[in-house]
Amino acid sequence: MKSFFKWAGIIVVGLIVVSVIFGDDEKSESGEVTENKATEAAEGDNQESDDVAEKTDETEDEVTTAGVGDTATIADVAFTVNNVETTTEISTGNEFIEPATTSGQFVMIDVTIKNDKKESITIDSSFFKLIGAEGTEYDPSTDGNVMMNTNPESDFFLTQINPGLEKTGTVVFEVGADFNVADSILQAQTGFWGGTERIEINLK
Repeated sequence: MKSFFKWAGIIVVGLIVVSVIFGDDEKSESGEVTENKATEAAEGDNQESDDVAEKTDETEDEVTTAGVGDTATIADVAFTVNNVETTTEISTGNEFIEPATTSGQFVMIDVTIKNDKKESITIDSSFFKLIGAEGTEYDPSTDGNVMMNTNPESDFFLTQINPGLEKTGTVVFEVGADFNVADSILQAQTGFWGGTERIEINLK
């Protein structure tokens, strides 16, 4: 009888040992699987981050540059800066219209826009920005007096251009007296909300 209990105890202990050994193996395998999945997930996240960074870099690189007198094209729309002038007063010469004046200076940029698309486009002065040497951005003037003293035929306010045609107009910016036009850039886009492409024209 004692021998029976002895052998029964040995069998029970053996089963416990075997259970512990296989249990540790399963935990180890489970831990390795979890670790591998975590590693794969991290690598996937890193790859996605790299892809996003590459796309961002590509977007930032889609800039067409030109100079005064050069023609730059984006999305089948061509922009040419013909002339740049600065003044402290804009006047039509009409005695019934008070001249537009400023304590700084007006930058008047003569631009030709040609539509090479297969459909008409609508152009507006808001498609332009003037960028100073330090990155300061200026929007076109919307002052009523400035608009009254600007030739209506040269105004880009919601101007429609049919395919194959071009329009020449003047975009007016009001800036500080110490603004250096030669170090500035005219930035142009082809829509109200812009896009991934833009044109930068050096005004030297």
